[in-house]
Amino acid sequence: MKKTSVVVTSFVFVYLMFVVALLPARFVMQWVNLPHNVKLGQIEGTIWHSQLDAIKVDNWLVEKLEAKLSVLSLLTLDPQIDVTFGDALLAGPEGRASMSGFLSELKLTDVQVNLAANQIASQLPLPVPVTAHSTLDIVVEEFVAGKEVCQQLDGDIRWSKAAVTALEQKVSLGALHAKLACKQGNVELTLDEANDLGMSFTAFIGGGGRMSGDGYLTPKAQMPAEIRQLIPFLGKADNQGRYRLRF
Repeated sequence: MKKTSVVVTSFVFVYLMFVVALLPARFVMQWVNLPHNVKLGQIEGTIWHSQLDAIKVDNWLVEKLEAKLSVLSLLTLDPQIDVTFGDALLAGPEGRASMSGFLSELKLTDVQVNLAANQIASQLPLPVPVTAHSTLDIVVEEFVAGKEVCQQLDGDIRWSKAAVTALEQKVSLGALHAKLACKQGNVELTLDEANDLGMSFTAFIGGGGRMSGDGYLTPKAQMPAEIRQLIPFLGKADNQGRYRLRF
């Protein structure tokens, strides 16, 4: 009798797992607690394997998403979905991420994103028109959504072949690296000061996609000559020979 009870219970449990996994994704998503700045496009498929044509976070658009539910995560009552997005033929970002915390606080882990550098540069209020070249590689170990933007963030951005075109001149900037963190609910990006530009800079991304940044440019011997020509647009140097950068 006891053996029969175990078999029946196991069967019912497996059956319920398949029922849940085969629910239409559109039906399930209406119960998901998404941040207010996240908007979803058209959803197709089941919660087991679904497709989303686009997702918009503030002013950022990500297209062609494919999501697969981790079966084992159902046992913990915290479903995890592995997502891939974008492709080489689309202008937006391309990469992958694992998502969880849908019933409490949205959490992203194992995030890898490849993004055209000019998609970011085009949104910055720079002193002269600038076109950024090449791509950025973004790696996020963990991101936990918060009231503003985040509660927790640990990640890196690398611009390994950094280059810009300004005043009709293309300039190589070398390799740039920045650390991602969360500060007072905003995304904090801190540039590694070991760069050829002599630049120290910290930028913030707040709710609604609001951006701000502050730092200095201190000319070094290895600074590209083309960058030196742009320095007059930055105003006057302070008593330490630094030029203020702010937006």
